[in-house]
Amino acid sequence: MCAGPFRPSKPPPPPADEIGREKRVRERAAAQREKAELKQKTLEQRVATLTGKRKRRSLLTGRKGGQGFAVAPELMSKQTLGT
Repeated sequence: MCAGPFRPSKPPPPPADEIGREKRVRERAAAQREKAELKQKTLEQRVATLTGKRKRRSLLTGRKGGQGFAVAPELMSKQTLGT
């Protein structure tokens, strides 16, 4: 007495909740605005920390004092200046 293959019926789709949908859209828009403001603040902080650090420095009179140069001692003189 087999009744055949049994397939359960699909549940009806949930009712379209327009109020909940509008609320989610508003929350998503608010989150995007907040995220954009946070990005802008972090960008401003990064720019502020970098300001003043990008200056031209003399390689010889800087705080390292020309330590990065490897010049042979015989080439160093007042006339040639290491060239």
